[in-house]
Amino acid sequence: DALPIYIMNKNMTIRIATEVGSLTLRAARENDLGNLRQWKNEQREFFFHKDIITPELQREWFTKFQTRNHDYMFIVELNDKSMGCMGIRLLDDAWDIYNVILGLPEYGKKGYMGKALQAMLTHAQAVSNYPITLQVLKVNPAVAWYKKNGFVATDEHADYYSLANQSNNI
Repeated sequence: DALPIYIMNKNMTIRIATEVGSLTLRAARENDLGNLRQWKNEQREFFFHKDIITPELQREWFTKFQTRNHDYMFIVELNDKSMGCMGIRLLDDAWDIYNVILGLPEYGKKGYMGKALQAMLTHAQAVSNYPITLQVLKVNPAVAWYKKNGFVATDEHADYYSLANQSNNI
């Protein structure tokens, strides 16, 4: 299980014991920007923002991100190898999940991202017990993954769903 951390900050790390080693969520750093940009660009068809992200745009995002309170981007690592990312931010009295990306497909379907997501949600709730929500495009294969990980549809729009974590929202 994850170590209890009750204060989220831009430099935090969450460790999760697994049968295959150390699964870690750690705060994104400047040297992660290349991976973040590559992963988002490779999978941009599944996100609301579909434009190619240049290195300059990624640096601009990171500079602004660092100034936003209650906005956290984590790198998911298994045994110190970066395999994906996930973000969570406080918006309008709810936690909003964003940019969950499995960057290395060979790590998929093994439960790592699900364990990382649950650890991130646990820690967000320890900071502020707000509902946890997200919006996901209907074409995104992650729709089924979110439902498998405890989310239910709360609203359907033309091209996306609004989902909420059923353990604390419904």
